[in-house]
Amino acid sequence: MGKTVVGSVLHGAYGDIYEQALCLKHYAANNPDVELKLFAATKTRLESFRALDLSFASGFELWTEIERHSEIERFYQFQVFDGELKADVLRDLSEGTLAKFDRKHNVLPWDYLRRHRLIPPAERYRLGLSDSGRADLVTVSAANGVAESVWEKPTISFLWRYRERGGAVSGFGQKSQEQLVRAYSEMFSGLIASCDCHILVCGMNVVTDETNRERTDCKYPAFGLDLPADRVTYMKGLSWPLELEIASRATACCGHASGFTEGLWLKRGKNMVLMDAPPHYLAKAAFHRMPLFDLDRPAEMARAIFSRSAQAYGRRIEAILKAGR
Repeated sequence: MGKTVVGSVLHGAYGDIYEQALCLKHYAANNPDVELKLFAATKTRLESFRALDLSFASGFELWTEIERHSEIERFYQFQVFDGELKADVLRDLSEGTLAKFDRKHNVLPWDYLRRHRLIPPAERYRLGLSDSGRADLVTVSAANGVAESVWEKPTISFLWRYRERGGAVSGFGQKSQEQLVRAYSEMFSGLIASCDCHILVCGMNVVTDETNRERTDCKYPAFGLDLPADRVTYMKGLSWPLELEIASRATACCGHASGFTEGLWLKRGKNMVLMDAPPHYLAKAAFHRMPLFDLDRPAEMARAIFSRSAQAYGRRIEAILKAGR
């Protein structure tokens, strides 16, 4: 008897897609009677996520190819209630294809990750790079100015993600950008002096134009931190999966709550410091019982709520750097 062919559309922000793909790798491994076919909701995401090893599925194509695959019997779909998925993909599918989606139950990746204890995932479920991804990693590292000599010192990867109004996570309760830039610049300068380290910054110091607008989702500010130029490298937003791979190699990782830092946690599961998470994000984490950043532990949630100074973050990062020597 042949396998059941099941489809799934990867959609949403980069972090959403990364978590969906991780869940689907686990799903495929634990359902050997299923042949999985993946589709991307946008061309940009399709091209970007080809850097990952998605060989647990028999194909990865743009969603416009779905109708050509009549062999698909059903879809195992994450976040089917998402407005962009409905507007950009589902509304253009035929009634026969739509009938293959369960549109009554909203399967959430973080719920799947928690139920199957995939935070962090066992090694066999983690997402590695494809052959083309490994080749492109060399190019993207060079384009970002990440030389091999960077790894000779202790390294810190930092993700900036300031929340604006109208997003999925409210920015209510955040300090001003000016306050955060000043505090983080002082914190990292102190760590450079005490630990002789190098800082890799993601999500800052990128000028948004027509060449990168869709790839960066217009989330990168043009300003950066006040740090010595020879001790900081700014990622340029060239490839979300490959820059995640680069950042994950750092001695310590830190940053704002985002899909990128969630991806780092899923890759590492330790040596990470969550910084200035908005109250809305912490409330969502508590409501969904998300174990990301160990926020399912009362002590860690309390620290995320009450220990929110650059000095406190700096002490935790310094401890990780010294332990890594």
